[in-house]
Amino acid sequence: MYGCLSLFSGFVLYNSVLYISFNVFYTFLPVIWFASWDYEYEKELLAYRPRFYKIGLENSKFNGWTFTRWVFYAFWQATLIVFLAYETLEGFSPNYYGKHGGIYMAGNFVFATLVIVANMKVLISSF
Repeated sequence: MYGCLSLFSGFVLYNSVLYISFNVFYTFLPVIWFASWDYEYEKELLAYRPRFYKIGLENSKFNGWTFTRWVFYAFWQATLIVFLAYETLEGFSPNYYGKHGGIYMAGNFVFATLVIVANMKVLISSF
């Protein structure tokens, strides 16, 4: 969506510090934490009750329809966030000198909003 909006100019949208922070704090640390400490059942119980694996073997919770639906939701939400952010921050919000905030301000806002929306979606779906 950003490519269409910027006419494929190749201008950097996000600050590199945002990429580094996102990779460390939202993709690395939570995965390590949950892989190490979070489990639903005791290990001994899983070893003696194979019926707990039935959901995964039948693909009843994650199948082609579920995957397609999630991709559609992600595309729709990202498109909505980008266009709303650029319309509100770039469309009619000049600063004191009458200039717009620039693409970095809108890009950082889009990045922060996408991170928040994605984490809220995971949180809501987890419970």
